[in-house]
Amino acid sequence: MSKILAIDDDSIIRTLLSNSLSKAGYNVVTAADGESGLMKAANEKPDIVITDYQMPGISGLDVITELKKSYPGLPVILLTAHGDVALTIKSIQLGAYDFIEKPIQMQEVLEVIKNGLEISRQSQTLVETITPEIRKVIEDNLLVGKTPVMREIFKNIGRISINKVNVLITGDTGTGKELIARLVHFSGITREHPLVVVNCSALNENIFESELFGYEAGAFPSALTGKRGKFEQAGEGTIFLDDISDLNEAMQTRLLRVIQEMEFEKPGASAPIPLKARIIASTNKDLEALVKSGKFREELYYRLKVFTINLPPLRNRKDDIDELVKYLIQKLNRKLNKKVSKIGDGVIRMLQEHSWPGNVRELENALMQAMIMTRSDVLEKEHILLNTEHSPENVIEESVLIPISEIEKVHIQKVLDKLNWNKLEASRILEITRPTLNAKILRYGLKSNAVKRRKKTKE
Repeated sequence: MSKILAIDDDSIIRTLLSNSLSKAGYNVVTAADGESGLMKAANEKPDIVITDYQMPGISGLDVITELKKSYPGLPVILLTAHGDVALTIKSIQLGAYDFIEKPIQMQEVLEVIKNGLEISRQSQTLVETITPEIRKVIEDNLLVGKTPVMREIFKNIGRISINKVNVLITGDTGTGKELIARLVHFSGITREHPLVVVNCSALNENIFESELFGYEAGAFPSALTGKRGKFEQAGEGTIFLDDISDLNEAMQTRLLRVIQEMEFEKPGASAPIPLKARIIASTNKDLEALVKSGKFREELYYRLKVFTINLPPLRNRKDDIDELVKYLIQKLNRKLNKKVSKIGDGVIRMLQEHSWPGNVRELENALMQAMIMTRSDVLEKEHILLNTEHSPENVIEESVLIPISEIEKVHIQKVLDKLNWNKLEASRILEITRPTLNAKILRYGLKSNAVKRRKKTKE
């Protein structure tokens, strides 16, 4: 019979766990605080531990840390009513097997315990703590969510952030792929090193090599001074290849060679330079389908997807909208120098009923526009303008076969028009660089209202 140690300062939770787990056939030992829990762990030798996070004296994270020093293979489950992204990541980094939020669902607890007991492995630990400075970076780049799929993503970030495996992040435009890349980078062993972002959609064959690999002075007639490429800039940190699917075949081949050889050649240099950075790539396209159609190299695809994180569209996790709105309001208050602190009746429900083809980015833009309009500390329904007529979300509801590029095209046009084609501001709101925005304008043939009016006048 497997023995479970349950540590919680709440007697009701201890009784619930003891009764339920005993009925399930487990031998249950309980403790009312972290210190007595550690003593019972030493005496009782449990097969698995469940510990609360917030307790007087020794916290749940301290319990995990101490247990992992003496019993590195012991699965530890953290319970908390105060869950956040940073805590989830930190608990996993310290060696927690899993993370469960209160109020607990016994079916979930039983499933996690069953899986934990089946897995015997040496948990990896991270000695360094998340400093206040790093926590601030994480909070500034937070991707909020408490739905099961998002909680699992945050757990996976905790696991992969303590090693340098390559990561492929997939998801629709606006779901927060770069935020995930930043969380992976700043949460783990690469956080003291550079994070270098490469917008692949802005690259072409003429600049690919010089942008990624750089060159030494004198490498060619016009190279009067040397240049450090993106891979060299990343050092032992992370290089984030955004929109990886936009690379053509020749560029894919050159990138594959770098990953295979774990080194790159810098024109003019006497020897190859070792590749020490972790590669994180992202795409809003179906790379597997591109591989099958011959548009993306199969070997490169498998080299990039050592670990895959698939971000769901906002319409598939609408239970997160309430928390997202509260977080984004706080973020936008700082950005816009506003003091919105209340949400009017019906606002959340209205937002949950919208399909959000532009995902979290579209939600943030809608809230930004609404907060600019409000003259009080209350965000009301009438402040929020949702485009429901002839909009991409209606097209999605009619037919799920619409290409994501059509949604992106409409959304970028809408943002540019609202900003009177201020590309600098549009780039900031869309969270893409100016070269990327210019490339998308050219690709989609977007034109300002002024240009459209001139053309119509001539006709």
